[in-house]
Amino acid sequence: MKMLKILFVSAVAFAPLSFADVKLGSREVILDNEKVEVVRLVYPPGSESGMHTHKHPNRTVYFVKGGKLKLIPETKDKQATILNVPDGKILYLPAGTHNVKNIGESEIIIIENEIK
Repeated sequence: MKMLKILFVSAVAFAPLSFADVKLGSREVILDNEKVEVVRLVYPPGSESGMHTHKHPNRTVYFVKGGKLKLIPETKDKQATILNVPDGKILYLPAGTHNVKNIGESEIIIIENEIK
């Protein structure tokens, strides 16, 4: 038992500090059926989605409250994209793997419709 405590304390003590600093936004599935998955995403300033993959081929993204986002691609050989999105903007996007980070000063609210 003492060895388990030592291992746990060691793992926590040497965990990367950058991982502890990640602030995740919220994700709520508001509709899911055989045709679509509709998700409400909220990103307070400084928060992010975490790296994720969209499993359905296409989606629409409606910005209830826009802001400044950084789209970070899965691989380091691709450049991140900065978007300044106004309230009410809608985008049509293909599937992909990325992390979304709110780098602005205001909360961002998105309704995302994944087309199955």
